[in-house]
Amino acid sequence: MKLLYICHRFPYPPNKGCKIRAFHTIEHLAKHHDVWCATFVDDPADMQYVPAMKEFCREVVAIPLDRLRATVRGAFDMAIDETLTEGFYRSRAMRDAICELTSRVKFDGVVVFSSSMGQYARSIDAGIKIIDLCDLDSQKWAAMANRARAPRSWFYDAEARRLAQLEAELYYAFDATILISKQEADDWIGDRSKLHVMGNGVDCPTNARGGICETKTIGFVGDMRYIPNVDAVCWFAESILPTIQMLEPDATFRIVGRSPTRRVRQLEERRGVQVTGEVDDVVEELNQCQVVVAPLRIARGVQNKVLEALAARKAVIVTSPVAHALNASADEHLVVADDPASIAARAVELLKDPLRCVEFGANAHRWIVREFRWSQQLGVLDRILTPTCATNLQIA
Repeated sequence: MKLLYICHRFPYPPNKGCKIRAFHTIEHLAKHHDVWCATFVDDPADMQYVPAMKEFCREVVAIPLDRLRATVRGAFDMAIDETLTEGFYRSRAMRDAICELTSRVKFDGVVVFSSSMGQYARSIDAGIKIIDLCDLDSQKWAAMANRARAPRSWFYDAEARRLAQLEAELYYAFDATILISKQEADDWIGDRSKLHVMGNGVDCPTNARGGICETKTIGFVGDMRYIPNVDAVCWFAESILPTIQMLEPDATFRIVGRSPTRRVRQLEERRGVQVTGEVDDVVEELNQCQVVVAPLRIARGVQNKVLEALAARKAVIVTSPVAHALNASADEHLVVADDPASIAARAVELLKDPLRCVEFGANAHRWIVREFRWSQQLGVLDRILTPTCATNLQIA
């Protein structure tokens, strides 16, 4: 089949959540189909990787995204009762490029990644059109509204309501809708006959050392511009780490990830907090941690940061929403705790018992290898693209 893949962020290098999912999807599709890719590039440095993507794609249409102009467009759309999300990615250059591409190539199918990009596929004539919503962004904005103060909460709530309407419209405009976890599917309201679940996978790193760590380091890995991540590390550093340090004075909290905000940088003023910024090798950072935490209070979908830590044989502490999305068994694959006292207590237990950390890491690695292979997860797409499945779609 000739497939057009449309995504909001350049898929290479696959070093953050949405890019990881997009890259592996394209890589998988390219094994059996001819793939064209249309994507925005929000980091000029990523343009150097266009040749790398051409190894998987017949053609790559890469449109630069000016974040300042995109923000203005998003604000304008908010002012006229549209979604900030669609407005941010509304681009005449992208629309013209896709129109030119579809005038030359008769596509058998279109796969769109994220609700923000659905606007570019509605008018395309193709045999089957699939949208990968991944997370329900409407629920994410609603969760942020619940934690924010006015007037910011009003803005978040408005975006949540408008996104919910957009997600419903896209569901009926496409032949199949994909969500990243059963948790997301359970939260879906309305018809479910065209709904599928396709999780994320993870590649097990060859340089993960496992074993006993010599330092009492607690790690967090993630994009440090992302609001849920910022909320998580600030909550941990301010409300949980001091309790841990009362019992384990040498405990440190290492925050690893690109583009830390000013608020995150200021956490370094606290005892035992380190903020690295972007690093060359996340696995080497994980190797230095005895425990990894993902104390997310605003959590949707499958967290790649958690899969990566589990694949690296680390003992991981997560909140209930994160564990639920992974369908993980508490105290077998990872540790689940939700309030500051419980998280601190479990972290201290692990810091005092390195052998228990090794046991958790071994269990987690076996589970990841068994349940989270990319080929296993992405097989859902193959079933959707099979003609006999196209008219009778069910949750996989």
